[in-house]
Amino acid sequence: MTKNALRAAGFVDLTPDGVDYHSDEYLLIEDGRIVGFDKLANLPDDVEIIDQSADFCVPGLIDTAFLPGLLVQPDGARPNSYGESVWQAKQAAEQWLASGVTSAASMGAADRIDFDLSKSIAAGRMSGSRIHPALSPLVPAGMAKFHWLYGVREVSGADDARRAVRELIKDGADRIVIYADVPLEFHADPAETSRHRLPFSVAELSEMVAQARQAGCFVHAQAISTRAIDNCLAAGVRSIGCAFGLQAAHLPIMAAKGIALAPNLALGATIRDMGAAAGFPASAINMVSNQRIAPDLLLHAHAAGVDIICGTNAAFLAGDVYRECQELHRAGLSAGDVLRAATQNGARALKPHVEYGFFRSRTVADLVFVKHDPAQNLDSLSEISAVMIEGTLRTDTQIASHVSASRPI
Repeated sequence: MTKNALRAAGFVDLTPDGVDYHSDEYLLIEDGRIVGFDKLANLPDDVEIIDQSADFCVPGLIDTAFLPGLLVQPDGARPNSYGESVWQAKQAAEQWLASGVTSAASMGAADRIDFDLSKSIAAGRMSGSRIHPALSPLVPAGMAKFHWLYGVREVSGADDARRAVRELIKDGADRIVIYADVPLEFHADPAETSRHRLPFSVAELSEMVAQARQAGCFVHAQAISTRAIDNCLAAGVRSIGCAFGLQAAHLPIMAAKGIALAPNLALGATIRDMGAAAGFPASAINMVSNQRIAPDLLLHAHAAGVDIICGTNAAFLAGDVYRECQELHRAGLSAGDVLRAATQNGARALKPHVEYGFFRSRTVADLVFVKHDPAQNLDSLSEISAVMIEGTLRTDTQIASHVSASRPI
């Protein structure tokens, strides 16, 4: 049995009362899982000390909307073949780990690249974040015109919805991802959006949710229009991304049903800042600038008890969780609440029994080390000193420079 005792400048342990830094305590880890905090004098004789006393320690960051096989480069270049998409997925997994993301929930990929990526990382054949595969995201029938690298599967009716979810879970999906409404045409005005999108019905969504629950996993929905959000709430999905059509009336329902919100702010912010240089037309830039959850509504959601989670939808221009954290903070969330969104809340939204994102006993020792206290200054997340995955410390001296070089300004 491998036993380690971890020393840090402070452990950013987010509690209902604030932050417990566990001063003068060590974090005991056995076989890759956290045991708890204790004083040096109480540690077992056979424990190995890991000294990270120059750094603050936080649970590993979690991206709940990771697109491994579809990355848009700063010049607008996109993968246009299966091989190129596989290479992009490998690069993305390595980059996410270097930026402090220890777990990433896939939004799906062509030919189930995310599943193969997950297996390769778990087997130690390559470096990368833990990947929760979704395999093929589900879309309403007739909407397979999505970019082929999304690897979508069309669903028509409740019976087909039931069958699709069962098959995905049997084939290894960790969660079910759906695009609750898909564009018939793009429209920049959020008030007009519902008339321009084809949504899943409540009956279809309810079957997906029921089948996922029976298998012990959740449904995540990307929902743009108010109508699609209404349907998702009625069906009881676990989390909703984008949610441009979100209304104040939705918030008490989300809080009561435990439905988390992933605003995907980094996606829109990156396209707004760099979209023209990457070849996005003015209409698309205008659309993402307008279709964005307003800061006051986001704060209202948080105050109403809705879990805010970090999801980058990072197909575009290598956006990452640090950028999402920045945007959530700019919207008005405190640094502590942003860190909860990137750790605890994200863990709860992935599966019923995900065992990381906290410093709790028996949780997996996925940890990130930074030079300064991120609960006081979120910018410290831009300088990752080291990453620990399941108790194994990775101290790549090039992590910080790699992250800085790859992050959009």
